[in-house]
Amino acid sequence: MVSSNITVPVLSNPTDGTSITVTTADSAQVLNITWSKPDYGVSAVVNYFVQVDSAGKNFSKFTQLAYLTSTTSFSLSYNSLNSKLLAGLNLAPNATASVELRVGSAIYGRDTVYSKVAKLTFTTLAVNQLWLPGSYEGYNPAGAPTIPATNTPTVYQGYAYFNAPGNFKFTSAPDYSHINYGDGGNGKLTTDGNAGGIGYNSAGVYYLNADVANLTYSATFISTFGVIGTATPQQWNASTPMSYNVSTGLWTITVNLTPGALKFRANDAWDINYGPSDSNALTGALIFNDPGAITINDAGSYTVTLDMTQSKTKTYNYTIVKN
Repeated sequence: MVSSNITVPVLSNPTDGTSITVTTADSAQVLNITWSKPDYGVSAVVNYFVQVDSAGKNFSKFTQLAYLTSTTSFSLSYNSLNSKLLAGLNLAPNATASVELRVGSAIYGRDTVYSKVAKLTFTTLAVNQLWLPGSYEGYNPAGAPTIPATNTPTVYQGYAYFNAPGNFKFTSAPDYSHINYGDGGNGKLTTDGNAGGIGYNSAGVYYLNADVANLTYSATFISTFGVIGTATPQQWNASTPMSYNVSTGLWTITVNLTPGALKFRANDAWDINYGPSDSNALTGALIFNDPGAITINDAGSYTVTLDMTQSKTKTYNYTIVKN
């Protein structure tokens, strides 16, 4: 029979009042979370869960850092903790916040008890981009292209050109001394530095998405971008393909347009498509999966350019110039 006076886990590290500041230089440093075993008065397998929440919220919207069986310790890098707190607790990047951490335990899915809360001061770091070292450029992070963070600071998206089949990794700095993300299998990332790179089968442009909080990724091969809509030669029936310039990273087409609507989409499908931030503008920023379209008022020959490099801004941009 379970004791009526269960001895709860005692959190030994981190201690109450611990202060953690994440910087690029120490993002690979490891936080070791340790605690003592609870005493339920019976012999049973004990499950543990490590939880963190913003101070004063009484763990009403906590983020779970780990779910473990039997072991009384858990370790994660500052970078991983930073990512989980930015995403899970919606903490502001490059700012100091007060958070609370506790360890819970349970047997047979019940009789849950918690350790005393440790209050921590945590200063987050905004990692504004990920580097993409790989076989295509000699595994050199410092010379590799990058993809930027989105409005969600732990999610990164962008386009990259790989000049030959091979593999690549995501790294949090222009080196391998900090966190590098390899292939964890089935669309998952791993922070094991010895893990292999993410493989791809064809040279060309890829649309990359990496979520370093949830350790997931996708890499979609872009065979072409095209224009589609009532202003284009094939209207809404099919995309008219654009040409990619490896040197500039731009997609272009010279095409006869008629009055009507124009959008951009990849691979002659709607999975990846863009509408304009201003339907009446012939130059501007694009919005992913936006239902709007660019309005073409005059018939004629136009040069249409699509810039997905994000080299000047974090936005994707287009220009439509009448010849």
